[in-house]
Amino acid sequence: MANESAVLFQLGLDDITPGDIVALADGRYRAVLNPDEGYRAQLQRGAEIVRLQAQAGQPVIELLDREDDSRLDTATGLMQRHATATEAILRERESAAVIGARLAVLARGYSGVRTQVLELMCELLNLRVLPRIPASTPGSSDGGRIPMSYVAAAMTGHREVSYLGRVVLASEGLRAARLSPVELRPKEAMAIMSGTSVATGLGCLAWERGRRLVRFATALTAMAHDVTHGNPGHFDPRLDALKPHEGTRTAAQWLRDDIEYGGRSREGCSTDPGVLRCAPQLLGLLIDAIRRTERVLEVELSSVSDAPIVHPTTGELLIGGNSYGGQVAFALDGLSSAIAAVVGLMARLLALVCDPDASRGLNRDLVADPSVGRHGFRSMRATVSGLVAQARKHALPGTGFLTAFGHDHDLPCPAQLSAIDCLRALSVTESVAAIVALAMCQAVDLRDGQGCHRRASAIYGAVRQLVPRLTKDRAQDRDVVSVLELFRAGLLPLGSLD
Repeated sequence: MANESAVLFQLGLDDITPGDIVALADGRYRAVLNPDEGYRAQLQRGAEIVRLQAQAGQPVIELLDREDDSRLDTATGLMQRHATATEAILRERESAAVIGARLAVLARGYSGVRTQVLELMCELLNLRVLPRIPASTPGSSDGGRIPMSYVAAAMTGHREVSYLGRVVLASEGLRAARLSPVELRPKEAMAIMSGTSVATGLGCLAWERGRRLVRFATALTAMAHDVTHGNPGHFDPRLDALKPHEGTRTAAQWLRDDIEYGGRSREGCSTDPGVLRCAPQLLGLLIDAIRRTERVLEVELSSVSDAPIVHPTTGELLIGGNSYGGQVAFALDGLSSAIAAVVGLMARLLALVCDPDASRGLNRDLVADPSVGRHGFRSMRATVSGLVAQARKHALPGTGFLTAFGHDHDLPCPAQLSAIDCLRALSVTESVAAIVALAMCQAVDLRDGQGCHRRASAIYGAVRQLVPRLTKDRAQDRDVVSVLELFRAGLLPLGSLD
C-alpha cells in the first residue's frame, strides 16, 4: 500500500540523483509525472511519432520481430523471447530501485512512450506492486533486456509481482491495487527493456550503502584508536593538507571529530601500527570511489539511454550506443575494489585489538576472564577471514569479461554483473563491520571505558542495549545479527555522512 506520508516527487523535467532513487525505492517519495502542459505535449508528440512510423510500415525498432507475420504481436513477441532468465529474483527494494531508474529515463520524453504507460510505472512504485525481476546475466549491449522484459510483461498483466508481502500473478496484483494493465506498443516494450536501468538502480542502492559503510568503518577505527591508547598525532591536519585527496581529508576530519582531537600528540605516545596510521588514506579510497560513482549515476539517471531514441522536435529516430552501460560498470567495479580494501582494514583492526602486544595490554582475543572462557573472539577472527575472502572475490572486476553471439549483440555490457557483485561485497563487508563493532565494545569493557571519546561511547551504548558483554564463551551469531539490524536500520550513532 502507498505510504501516506511520502513526499510527492515529480519526474520529467528536473535532473535526478541517486538519493532520489533510494527514496523512491524506500517509499519515502511518491512518484508523479510533471503536470506541465508543455512537457505533457512533448510526451504525446513522441508517442505520435512512433505511431506514425509504425503505421507507415517503417522499422520503428531495429531488427524487431522481422520474422513475425503480424506487427500487432511484436511487443508480446519481444517480451516472450527475452523471458529466458534462470537466476535469483531481486529483493523488493532492489526491484523498486530498478523501476525508479527506468522511469526516470523514460520520463525525459525521448522514448516515444505514452503518458499512461509512465503513469502505470509510477503507480507500481507508489502502491508497491513490484515486478519479480531476475538478477539476469547480460546478453546485449545494455544488459537489461532479459530482466526488464519481466517488468514490461508485468505491466501487461503477465508473470508475477510482489504485493503486500505475497508473490501473486501480475494480473491479480494489479487488480488488487485497482490498477489496469496496459497494452504496450512495440517501441514501448523496447523502451522499458532497453538501457542501463538495472545496473543504475542497483548502483544507487550500492552508493547509499557504501556511504553508510565507510562512516561505520571510520567510527570503528576511532574506537580501535581509543581502546589501544593510540597516538592522535597520526591524524594531524597538516598531514592530509600535504597530500590533499578529497576522500583522505574527509576521513581524517571524521576521525579527528570522533576522537576529539586536541591538536597535538599525547605525551609519551609511540608510533601506532599501519592500520591506524594509514586509516585516513585507505578509508579515503572508498570515499572517493563513492563520490565518483555518484557523479556517474547522476549523469546516467538524467540521460536518455534508449535504442532507438525518439526526437520529439525533429521526429527522427536516433540509433546509437546510448544504451551501453560501460561507465556504470567501471564506476561500480571501482567501488567494489575500494570496499575490498576497507574490509581488509577492518579485519586488521580486529587482529589489532585481539593481540596483547599490539593493543597495549588488552587480553588475547578479548577474553574477559580466562578462568571461564578461553576463546573470546578467536572464532570471530576465523569467520572474518573467510568473509574477507568472499568480499574480495565479489570485488573482481567484471568489465574485462565479455562474451558475445552474432553481430547484433557483439558487445555485451557487464554493468549488471558489476552492480550485483558490488551489493554482494557490501553485504559481506557489513557483516565484518558488525563483528568488529562487537569486538570494539568488548575492548571498551576491558578498559572500563577509560580513554573512550564521543564516538566509541555512543556506539558502545547503542550496542550494549541489545548485546551483553562477552563474559564467557557463547554462540555469537545472534549478536552479529543484532548489530547488523541496528546498522541497517540507521540506529547506530555513526556521525554525519557529509
